[in-house]
Order: sequence, then structure tokens, then C-alpha cells
Amino acid sequence: MKADTRQWAPPSGVAAEMLPAGVHWDAVSSPSYLGDRVLARLGRESGAVIRDPYGHRLIWLVPPRTTEGWVVPETSWVQPLSVTQYLTVPPVWCTRSASPHWIRGWADHGLTDARLLYVVLDAVIRAEHGPREHEGGAGR
Repeated sequence: MKADTRQWAPPSGVAAEMLPAGVHWDAVSSPSYLGDRVLARLGRESGAVIRDPYGHRLIWLVPPRTTEGWVVPETSWVQPLSVTQYLTVPPVWCTRSASPHWIRGWADHGLTDARLLYVVLDAVIRAEHGPREHEGGAGR
């Protein structure tokens, strides 16, 4: 699902901003070692992605409320971020930095389809860590 980039845009100034999830997008945060594999599997189907080198995480922006009902028992691995949670969003131009930066830019890639992201995350977690203890999903 591609976003209408006219509805929202990342900060245009010189600094990142703390912005609330659940308004224009929700976010899904994954550790880099899993996220890099997910990104490779998604390929062109991935929307915009932020790399947070401090937390060693990749963060996908997905449509608001599309992670409701996700069952992710490995909460230390994958964290859906929604209403009342904030995310450090880098300026639109920031694609390389020691701080959070875009590795797939907003203007070119928009939002990621949350159902597809869930399926790929699940497959990568299974490949890395074996079957998940609790079956559930985004398809509710």
C-alpha cells in the first residue's frame, strides 16, 4: 500500500523530531539482524524504513491501526508502535547518519502493507528462532 505523501511528510528541518504513532501511520520496530532479512525479502514491496543505529533497529511505517490484533509473543524482538507511542523520525533528507536515518525514503516508498510485513516478519522469525509458541496474526 503506497501512502499519499501529500497527507504527511517527514520533518524538513535539520533535526529529527519525536512524532506520535497512530495519527498518520503506525510503526513496526524490529532488531536490525531480523529487519535486514525482512527488508531483503520484501524487496520492492517494502515501504519507507528508518534505521535506528542506537537501538540497532529497523522501523517500518504502516497504515494507522493495521497492527491491531497482531500476536507477537517475541515482544523483545518485534514491537508494533501505535497510539500514545512516539517515534524519532529523521528529516526527509537524512539517508546516512550515526543517528536515525532513512534507508528507504518516504517520498519514494510510502507506507508498508502491514499484512505483508507481518507474514514476512513471521517467516524470518521462524527461520531464525524456530516455530513460534503462539499462533495468531494480522488476519483478524
